Amino acid sequence: MVIQQSRPAAKTWLLAALELIAALVVARLLVGPQHPPTPCHHHHHGMAGMPKPPVPLAHWGWFEVLSLGLAGAALGWWLLRREAGPAIVSAAALAVFAGSPAVRVLASHSHLIAMVSLELLMVACPLLLLRTRPRPSVARPARSSGWMVFAVAAAVLYAGLLISIHLPAVHRHGAAAPLWLAPAALAIGAAYWFGVLCTADRLTTRARRALLLGAQEVAAFIGLLSLFGATWDQRLGGLFMMATCAAVVVPLARKIG
Repeated sequence: MVIQQSRPAAKTWLLAALELIAALVVARLLVGPQHPPTPCHHHHHGMAGMPKPPVPLAHWGWFEVLSLGLAGAALGWWLLRREAGPAIVSAAALAVFAGSPAVRVLASHSHLIAMVSLELLMVACPLLLLRTRPRPSVARPARSSGWMVFAVAAAVLYAGLLISIHLPAVHRHGAAAPLWLAPAALAIGAAYWFGVLCTADRLTTRARRALLLGAQEVAAFIGLLSLFGATWDQRLGGLFMMATCAAVVVPLARKIG
């Protein structure tokens, strides 16, 4: 028996091409024309201008090592036993690690580290937590406008947080990423994935797939835009973001559909 593989429709290729063109245009507008740096003519007693402050060092200590080790051990135990307890412990330890002082310092100076910590908080931790809750499965869901408002609001907050973090006015190299960002990202991610995966008895399949693809399309576009960044750190961060979107969206879209 010969199995025929379905090819992407022409509409899919057209949308991909338009997205690539849009990313190129936006990247060009953000980067703008490149000008060589002009020498500083303002000297103080014959000395050059003040040097830039050095990047603060991230003090990697027992707190980060312990949380990451606990997360890995609990994740391995969950993969073997599929019990709720190890999943919760792994998610909690990953959230603590992503919000630790050393990671927050590194994230403020590395786009790749920032994207890794963001994906841990908004994707990995919420999905691990939701794996402990049985998902409802009904043929004809009882539609609820309240749940629809909740799910749409969570998806908007999810996409809005990703966009706001990448705005030039917000994406500055400070001493460390703010402490409140980690719990905020975790809460928004948990609400979003709950609306997508745990509302089969309240939302239609079409609505849930639209919420999944809509917010993740924003994440994928931001990752695509980062591929045209000025540094390899930005490009690797964008590549990691796109890879995460593909690894999560493709299997979940099939299950929802």
